[in-house]
Amino acid sequence: MGSALPEFYAAVLVFSVKAKAYFRPSGSAKVTNYLKPFSVSLKPFLDEIEMSEKRIREFADMATMEKVKRHSEHLQEMENLLGELKFDMAPLKKIDDICQGVSDTKADLESLKQHMSLSEQDQHLSKLLCANGAAFNSRLWEHKAGCLNGTRVDLLQQIMTWSESSSGAGIYWLNGMAGTGKSTIARTVARHCHDQKRLGASFFFSRGQGDLGHAAKFFTSLATQLANTLSALKPYVCRAIAENPDISERGLAEQWKHLIFQPLSNVTDVSLQSRQYILLIDALDECDGEKDIGLILQLLAEAKTLNTVRLKVFVTSRPETPIRHGFDTIPEVHQDFILHHIPQHIIQSDISIFLRHELEDIRRAKVLSEEWPGERIIKLLCERARGIFIYASTACRFIGDPDWHPDESLAIILKDDYVGQTPTGELDDMYNKILMHAITSGARDKEKLSSQFRQIVGSIVTLLDTLPATILDRLLLLREGTVHARLRCLHSILDIPQSQGSPIRLLHPSFRDFLLDEQRCKDPQFYIDQREAHTHLFMSCLEIMSKHLKRDMCNFHLPGTLTSNVEDGEIEKCIPLDVQYACRHWVYHFQQSNLQLYDNNRVHIFLQKHFLHWLEALSLIGKLYEGVLALKIIESILMTQSDANDNLLGFVYDAKRFVLNARSIIETAPLQIYCSALVFSPWRSGIKRQFWDQTPLWIKNTPVVPADWNPSLQSLEGHLDWVRAVAFSPDSQLLASASNDNTVRLWDTSTGASRGTLEGHSDSVRAVAFSPDSQLLASASDDNTVRLWDPSTGASRGTLEGHSRSVSAVAFSPDNQLLASASNDNIIRLWDPSTGASRGTLEGHSDSVYAVAFSPDSQLLASASDDNTVRLWDPSTGASRGTLEGHSRSVSAVAFSPDSQLLASASNDNTIRLWDPSTGASRGTLEGHADSVYAVAFSPDSQLLASASNDNTVRLWDSSTGVSRGTLEGHSRSVRAVAFSPDSQLLASASDDNTVRLWDPSTGASRGTLEGHSDWIYAVAFSPDSQLLASASFDSTVRLWDPSTGASRGTLEGHSDSVSAVAFSPDSQLLASASDDNTVRLWDPSTGASRGTLEGHSRSVRAVAFSPDRQLLASASDDNTVRLWDPSTGASRGTLEGHSDWVRAVAFSPDSQLLASASDDNTVRLWDPSTGASRGTLEGHSDWIYAVAFSPDSQLLASASFDSTVRLWDPSTGASRGTLEGHSDSVSAVAFSPDSQLLASASDDNTVRLWDPSTGASRGTLEGHSRSVRAVAFSPDRQLLASASNDNTIRLWDIKSKKGIQKLVTEVPSHNVSFSNNGDYLETDRGTIELKNHPHRNERSQSNQLYPLHVSGSWVTVRTENILWLPPDYRPRYMAVRNNVLAIGTLLGSVIFIEIDPDTVPLASCYVESES
Repeated sequence: MGSALPEFYAAVLVFSVKAKAYFRPSGSAKVTNYLKPFSVSLKPFLDEIEMSEKRIREFADMATMEKVKRHSEHLQEMENLLGELKFDMAPLKKIDDICQGVSDTKADLESLKQHMSLSEQDQHLSKLLCANGAAFNSRLWEHKAGCLNGTRVDLLQQIMTWSESSSGAGIYWLNGMAGTGKSTIARTVARHCHDQKRLGASFFFSRGQGDLGHAAKFFTSLATQLANTLSALKPYVCRAIAENPDISERGLAEQWKHLIFQPLSNVTDVSLQSRQYILLIDALDECDGEKDIGLILQLLAEAKTLNTVRLKVFVTSRPETPIRHGFDTIPEVHQDFILHHIPQHIIQSDISIFLRHELEDIRRAKVLSEEWPGERIIKLLCERARGIFIYASTACRFIGDPDWHPDESLAIILKDDYVGQTPTGELDDMYNKILMHAITSGARDKEKLSSQFRQIVGSIVTLLDTLPATILDRLLLLREGTVHARLRCLHSILDIPQSQGSPIRLLHPSFRDFLLDEQRCKDPQFYIDQREAHTHLFMSCLEIMSKHLKRDMCNFHLPGTLTSNVEDGEIEKCIPLDVQYACRHWVYHFQQSNLQLYDNNRVHIFLQKHFLHWLEALSLIGKLYEGVLALKIIESILMTQSDANDNLLGFVYDAKRFVLNARSIIETAPLQIYCSALVFSPWRSGIKRQFWDQTPLWIKNTPVVPADWNPSLQSLEGHLDWVRAVAFSPDSQLLASASNDNTVRLWDTSTGASRGTLEGHSDSVRAVAFSPDSQLLASASDDNTVRLWDPSTGASRGTLEGHSRSVSAVAFSPDNQLLASASNDNIIRLWDPSTGASRGTLEGHSDSVYAVAFSPDSQLLASASDDNTVRLWDPSTGASRGTLEGHSRSVSAVAFSPDSQLLASASNDNTIRLWDPSTGASRGTLEGHADSVYAVAFSPDSQLLASASNDNTVRLWDSSTGVSRGTLEGHSRSVRAVAFSPDSQLLASASDDNTVRLWDPSTGASRGTLEGHSDWIYAVAFSPDSQLLASASFDSTVRLWDPSTGASRGTLEGHSDSVSAVAFSPDSQLLASASDDNTVRLWDPSTGASRGTLEGHSRSVRAVAFSPDRQLLASASDDNTVRLWDPSTGASRGTLEGHSDWVRAVAFSPDSQLLASASDDNTVRLWDPSTGASRGTLEGHSDWIYAVAFSPDSQLLASASFDSTVRLWDPSTGASRGTLEGHSDSVSAVAFSPDSQLLASASDDNTVRLWDPSTGASRGTLEGHSRSVRAVAFSPDRQLLASASNDNTIRLWDIKSKKGIQKLVTEVPSHNVSFSNNGDYLETDRGTIELKNHPHRNERSQSNQLYPLHVSGSWVTVRTENILWLPPDYRPRYMAVRNNVLAIGTLLGSVIFIEIDPDTVPLASCYVESES
């Protein structure tokens, strides 16, 4: 394919990207004229296409999902571009050929996706977290029998007929009371379907049995079974896992969609339509979480809509209320069968058959007479069962107990002619008799035995997980072997494995029901008081945690250790199962007990000593979110108590803020609890003060942090682009966010966890809104549509089409009868949200409509427009009710107060206006924002108004008076939306910084910004003597800092516009600053005093540089000139004129005899700095010049240009010494070797080239980077070259062999790189990096003289080891490192200092890849 594509078509591809906005399909003349200068720079697109054919052959041999996905996406992008070109530029020939070629290549890659090797598929599938024992044929259920032949005949026939039919209900619900045999029937149905190869998957819930007792691994388990059962489905499931690596941690709706529904929808194997497949779910009532049960039923109901696979669902459960309600919501999808409504004679016949079978097995095993036990006994047992199968099966297990004679057991069961007054009366009587016989019969100390029974069995029936006997011994603080000894006579009612390492389980949940019901278990020896059982478990959990929890439980030592790199087995060795259970569930058991919370009680004391250790343990076992919920439970308990507990309440509140603030890093790297989480907490935080002694000694000086927690509770990260809008669900449980990444995301507001991603829009999503009943979510998009979603499942509920331009807002009426949408087509549309039908169009605005809002009584609709007005409408008739005028620019948002007394409007004129909606009269103007206001929202009680602005802040206002109640700072870019939670406890804000922030609106306090800049920092620079750091900012100031303490040494004010550059003089006595106010200012850095303002430039000053001899200062400006100044007096030493465009850079020669300036006019000019005389104009480049550099011996000057060339010049004469051609894209940097014998050039063509500057001959090309190379530097001994690239790597090359010898992954690009004097370190704009194991390293150098302190992405590193995580607010926009002090200019305008003692940092080894 590639050989048929000329360079021209590659140019066409890029033309569509770079020039489509400037040209219309009016002919090809403009097109060809434009393409000509791009013919070289566009060649990479041709290369991309040509390489595709080669890569297909590579993939045929070894295809990995990641590579296939990446290249398929590239080809999809090309195909889309070519499609646009085909429409816009029909005169161009052969475009169809290119489109077809790319489509064919893409199809080949898609085909390869479906043919991953089986081993790769298994590898992906193994990543899913599944519940052990979920399937019907798992080891756990091996000894559980199915229905005997001759029993349940009619029912089984009905079920199998339903399962095989292509018609009928999608879900079959078999329900019945406890003990009626539901699970036995389920196992029988599962076995039949499995033998017919029609069982897709099964899941047998079991309360108290770990992952079988909840829904967390429900869909992942089903997906794994489905993939292994249906081979055609497996590649699709594996692809979903590869594309969503965190799918096991996502919500149920996400798992269903990605792992089951979409793969089943996409599978193309027609053979799957030839038979009916079954999903079987047993004992759904034993799944914890009513909401999860309802959600599961809703999601399973969607299986009916599949066209590619015939799938039905079989469910068994007790008829409990949550399940009945769940089925009520899907009446047309299910049919049900009630077991206990089967005629009694049929049930009795089935039980009789079962008894005869089981008793015959016992007779043979015990070698009893053939007449045993006799027809009368069988009939009597059958009557006692009263239709409950569990009675019969329990009786048979007791009769067959090997420790007792069957006749003795029969006599115990049948003793007394008990007539139960309830359906479970006979069963209860039998349980009581078995316990009497097993526990207290013949015992000397009955009280002690019954007490131990209540302790042990009481724990078993109240535990949230099943545990082995050995673990129970430790959890209950009993002597080893006690549990096993006390339970050995209870095999008929408990599943007690021979191995003490296997968990003990209830044989049937009816035994739990019996023990916990005082009306059923009337013997106080056996009745379990739940609260007492929970109290005992709570006390045991607390004692176990206090004994075992400590810092660094797994002895990682390395502060940056990631949980993802630790094996589960290693964690279990360090945190045994009893400790894990205690950490996860102690708060639950406390909540269920009779205990109270108060200051200085055992809970308070435990938290004061072990809070951080507890978080570490939860993080290690992957359950930190449970800790967040536990703290909220404790806080809620304390809030309801009237006792004195202020200290504990304050501690718990602070602990909750601490976890929410640092949750993301604690989950990822647990030991950062003691590092990042403590260091960046407010200095008045109780947690920080309590545990400050646990911060590592290697952090010598910490940054200045705010005094108190700011109102921001946490940041929700996940969107890939700007977040445009947020909305809370009416019950405050969910938050929806809309983004420019074309998706809507759902979040759990209590934990911040993602609850799903709603995909379907083809362009940016601009607004979201929940319906008042929470049943629908509406989203508005730039794709001109509104989409409706089911927020509980994430399923699409329809697309509303009609607008002809972007839809900017949606709103439900409070009565749920209408949905309004506002559009850039100047129209508001009304819809019936239940059907999606159009209910009318409101026209009147003369420009785009940005927002709509219904009044609380649904009688009014307000709309905000780009025509500077707000309009009021009667939504029932569509009639206009008035126009509100007053804003001087576009109105971006409107909101009614909940009490309907006010209407607020937000405008690009930087104000909010309040109106009386009944009269249209103005009620005031709220001023304070420094830029456009994008959104407004009233609190539910109408007392507060929140506004979001382009000035990066949220402001709170008293809506009745208009007085400011606080400014919420924290976002680093524009804030697009705000929303109060319905319970008024949270305020959410959405920003262009890609985050959603949650705030506590009750505090309303200003965030408390660190002393520092109030806007972006452009540059930072250390003084040559390392005593000072200077920072230059967009806020028009320069700030000086003491790097050793982090203290501010002064603010240098005077500039009236952004400061773009700073430079210290060689002797550190002067500081020069360059500004967009057209001036250069000189400062005394020791005092901060102004030493003069250098005026003369008429436009922004871009760069300043001192001459090596300190006699001159040069400044380069957008006014096309260079100016020279005497830095000691500030006097002008001349203006160097001659350039006809901006001057980008200036450089003095090493001997200070020449000055070179590089300009966008494509020239370099040489000047005599002592006189200002021009020494020549170096012409030859055909495009902008990026950089200039003198050789160390001052004999040559090199210039790098956008024209893809490097030019060499004789600076003494200005004569050209050659043009170095070879690069295929812009050259961004040049550097001479220390001996002036080599020149290196870095290019956007992803390569570095070496040249002989004396001859201009090429000395080699260094290939390896995958993106533009931004900087190059030679080592002092000339043996090595370092290159920094936008591919987030720094590469080290051996100059002699031209081979790469090391690659350092930096996570973010470095644009400056140089070697230390001894060659052992690289100095970059992200810090200092140690070079290890390269062949030219100076082994005699003393490494302890300089440590490689660095920032890589969000981490501070030493020798490339992660040691300290930086929260978003503290990450660098610019940074500098000197003497183990890290200076960071943050996105929020502050400058922070962190000093590290490298001698005490625990390190392993550098993350450096060796190159082949």
